Amino acid sequence: MLLQKKVIFVRTKIKWLMRKKYCFIFLFIFPFYTLFAQEDPRVTLFPWLQPFYNPAAMGEKDNHINFTGIFRQHAFLMEVQNDEASSGTGSDVFDKVNGEQFLLNMDSYIKAIRGAVGIMFVSDKNAGSFDNIHLRFGYATKIRIQGGKLGIGLHLGFLNMKTSKTNFKPNQESDPTVDGLKQAESLLDFDMSFGVHYRAPTWHAGISCTQLLGGVRISGEENFLNVPQQLYITGGYIWDLRTPTYWTIEPNVIIRSNFSTWTMDIMAAARYNGILWFGLSYQLDWAVAAFFGTVPFHNKGDSYLKGLEIGVSYSFPTAKFGYKANGGSKGDFEILIRYGLNFYREKPLTGYGSSRHLYKNQ
Repeated sequence: MLLQKKVIFVRTKIKWLMRKKYCFIFLFIFPFYTLFAQEDPRVTLFPWLQPFYNPAAMGEKDNHINFTGIFRQHAFLMEVQNDEASSGTGSDVFDKVNGEQFLLNMDSYIKAIRGAVGIMFVSDKNAGSFDNIHLRFGYATKIRIQGGKLGIGLHLGFLNMKTSKTNFKPNQESDPTVDGLKQAESLLDFDMSFGVHYRAPTWHAGISCTQLLGGVRISGEENFLNVPQQLYITGGYIWDLRTPTYWTIEPNVIIRSNFSTWTMDIMAAARYNGILWFGLSYQLDWAVAAFFGTVPFHNKGDSYLKGLEIGVSYSFPTAKFGYKANGGSKGDFEILIRYGLNFYREKPLTGYGSSRHLYKNQ
């Protein structure tokens, strides 16, 4: 999606010292943009891919190596008018354009460094027009506060952007924007993301900003296809229904903004006994999604299989431009595979001595 950055100035009545502080934050987070840019990919099952939006969410489980993969595919039927249709002798046709995203994240909390490290790979084919690849490396320090864990994280990464030159079909031949996209070579940017995330036993919340630098061009044409900053605010809660069988309701929300426009996803999931989960999600001004997942080996004795989790979702477009009777998006399909490996094993107590002294040192 091609967007143009707008800047809005806000006057506030605060003391001079506070004004300097917030002006510095404003200048650091909101650099100006005048050229077209592309946004981060959007997924339906966002609670399972928190580290993509917020590097501080890495390493949520102690002594675990976590692998998370999401594959998402969506299709648009774009209305194209041929020569016969324009002369009144033919009819409009619809050209199918696919877009897909593949996201793979691996992270782990390492007790020796009191923090988490991770690596992320993202392939984003945006409706046949762009073919982008993200590679990010991250670190998050973890601080235990009030029974929860506060994470402060940083991602450093690279973004390779390419255009699918054969899929641009302008209505007029002399479109300078489309001509520039057709002629653009592969672009490589360096960038960083920063976030803060707090997780307690029954709730979590975080705020982060990706593409903080706006893309430091390493190779390719300067000042072309810059990626804007993306602000993310996330939150969720685990509500125990206290039924004889263990049921929980888990609402989650994510707010996205590129400081020009914003959108929001609201999700409500029901989880049964840690084995099954399902629910609905509403994506503001875009779609309604249904999803289902399972932890198939949750109650099995094999510790290597217990960490496997599988989920799927399907989105039904609600936007006027997203769904039409004859053409438009037919929906978005998404599949999630997650695996957590517990690599830590408690050492058995051996030797002789008083049990009082042994327990004292635990």
